Amino acid sequence: MKLYLDFEPCDECKTMMSDLSDPELVFADEETRAGESAKFLRHLTYNHPEVIQAVVKDLPIQKKKQEFDFFR
Repeated sequence: MKLYLDFEPCDECKTMMSDLSDPELVFADEETRAGESAKFLRHLTYNHPEVIQAVVKDLPIQKKKQEFDFFR
């Protein structure tokens, strides 16, 4: 799934994006790449509410599953 966001990145975002595109990290092991990506996503989550609002708006809304009587 690809999601294109239009937001104004802060200086910390720009630094993280350049680090993520660094060939050393691109060819690093999967665990290292996942950790750096998670760090960037945490930064977006806590520091850029406009990004979260755009993501929530674009994601499909999941319908509530039917609950059967014996689950109540």
